[in-house]
Amino acid sequence: MSERTHKILQAAILFGLSAFLFYKILSGTLYFYINARFTWLVVLGGAVFLALAFFAWPRKSASDAHDHDHDDHGHAHSRSAWPLAILCIPLALGFLVPSRPLDSSALDTRGLTTNALMSIGGQTAVQLDQPSDQRNVLDWVRAFNFAADPVIYEGEPADVIGFVYQDPRLPEGQFLVGRFAVSCCAADAFAIGMIVQSDEAHHWAANQWVHVNGKVQVSHLDGVAVPLIVAESIKEVSIPPQPYLFP
Repeated sequence: MSERTHKILQAAILFGLSAFLFYKILSGTLYFYINARFTWLVVLGGAVFLALAFFAWPRKSASDAHDHDHDDHGHAHSRSAWPLAILCIPLALGFLVPSRPLDSSALDTRGLTTNALMSIGGQTAVQLDQPSDQRNVLDWVRAFNFAADPVIYEGEPADVIGFVYQDPRLPEGQFLVGRFAVSCCAADAFAIGMIVQSDEAHHWAANQWVHVNGKVQVSHLDGVAVPLIVAESIKEVSIPPQPYLFP
């Protein structure tokens, strides 16, 4: 491979990396991997890769003719294409492999908790006095953990979205509606959930995303007081554009 061709491929890979990062941002799938607050770093990285691609692209100069004549005399220096080809593999996989958020299949190794810290990653927890029907799964779990007596929340309306997890610890007629909470990236994600009580609990398969409405009651799981929704309606929904919750 000639020196010029090698430089063109280097620039193309840098451009591909930039395109990949901006594609993840524009498609909304970037947030399957990182907390939204780090978006600016990804934008910066994409811009840097784009600038590097621009400067790496070979430009014609007066010396090109000399180099061409030099090559004609049999002294051309070639480079192996294998290192660049190897770099192309993860880039191609990034574009070709569909992006998917974590779901209940990840719980086999991560587990699911009905407890949530009041602060995560050194950040103070969000306010807990928002209207009950505006609380998400994480808000409800933290509210129960913070309350001196969670009985104060009994009878309040709940309106949450999450994926179904058929927890073997629960009796018939109950399942967990869960979400993953992400502090920095998917590597530190942990799943939290609320119990849903319904006569149709067994109809809902694992990983189905559902919208649950009902009244909150206090239940116990592994000796800990946890929120339970006595479901008044359960509807299947699409995966939300932002499937994770951010403490």
